[in-house]
Formats: sequence, structure tokens, C-alpha cells
Amino acid sequence: MELAKAATFIVAIAMIAGVAPGQESGIRVRSIRVLATDPEAIARFYEKAFGMSETRRPVNSATFKEIVINSGSTADKAKAATTIPIVIATRGKTAAADAMASLILEVPDLDKAIDAVKANGGTLMRPPAKSGEGLSYAFVKDPDGNQIELLLASK
Repeated sequence: MELAKAATFIVAIAMIAGVAPGQESGIRVRSIRVLATDPEAIARFYEKAFGMSETRRPVNSATFKEIVINSGSTADKAKAATTIPIVIATRGKTAAADAMASLILEVPDLDKAIDAVKANGGTLMRPPAKSGEGLSYAFVKDPDGNQIELLLASK
């Protein structure tokens, strides 16, 4: 049931994002984040239950992991897949399951996307910053409080 609700929300946000002024083209769902207290175990679950494979680990420290998986019975097939990947990230044992954004949108202009969020009743949660991989990102909330991570599209 929770998965169905999340999928409905993601489709609605993607549709709304697609019609934001000045960004009609270029916005795409980049990935879906699943938080897990044991990312390794949850990655194995998705791999075995849905025939997915790991494609990379952008973060792999003792305290935080991000395991990217996608459709495909092998890593090569998953890397070549055109489907939207799942990012399985560490969730602290006492943190709520919704402690981090589940929807990650890639946008052509980070500042315009943030302005569009604010103009339509959303809020800026964390201002633009750069990741360890050099990606520019920001966190916003929709009017209902759902977190969305915005990533600047690669040029």
C-alpha cells in the first residue's frame, strides 16, 4: 500500500514538474530513494525479488551507504537499462522511514526550480550545495511537506 501511495505521489510530482514555467522540457525523474537501516540487506531484497542489480555506490562509508540498483540480471545490464534507478541509502536506526527525500528530480536550472517550488507553495529546505561527486543539489518540500531532492542536470 505504501508503495502504491509513493508511486502515485511521484507521478503527480513529475507531471507538475513537467509543466513548471520555463522548464517544460528537461525535468526528469532521476531516481527513487529507499531508506534502509541495513542497505545491503534491502539491496539484496530488491535484487532477488525484482531481478535488479547494483550499478554503483556513490557513497560507501562505515556510517552511510548509497547503493544504486536498476533493472537487469547483471551489473552490465542494469547499467545499460533506461529505467529509473533505485538509490538505497542508510537510514539511522531511530530515524523515520521518510527522513530523507524519496523523489529525486533532475532539473536544467536549480535556481529556477527552487523559485518555481516557492511560487507554488513549496519551501526550500536545504539551499544549493555540491556533493562529493561534484553534483549541485538542493532539498525542497512540496506544500504537503514531502521532501524532494533537486539535482542540476549534467551539461
